[in-house]
Amino acid sequence: MKLTKSAKIGISWAFITAGGLYAFYLSKRSIDKQRYEHMKVRERIRQSNTGEYEPSSRKFTN
Repeated sequence: MKLTKSAKIGISWAFITAGGLYAFYLSKRSIDKQRYEHMKVRERIRQSNTGEYEPSSRKFTN
């Protein structure tokens, strides 16, 4: 079956659009995963900074 020039262009655009949407999905998922990891690290830092501390016996001079 012979395809016309416009049919070939339409098929190409369909592949390009599908590929672009999939690439967007993959990059968004990667960014969300990194953001989640960063939020977990910040929460861990916040939790480690709570509590009672003893005053330091060291003297700091400038």
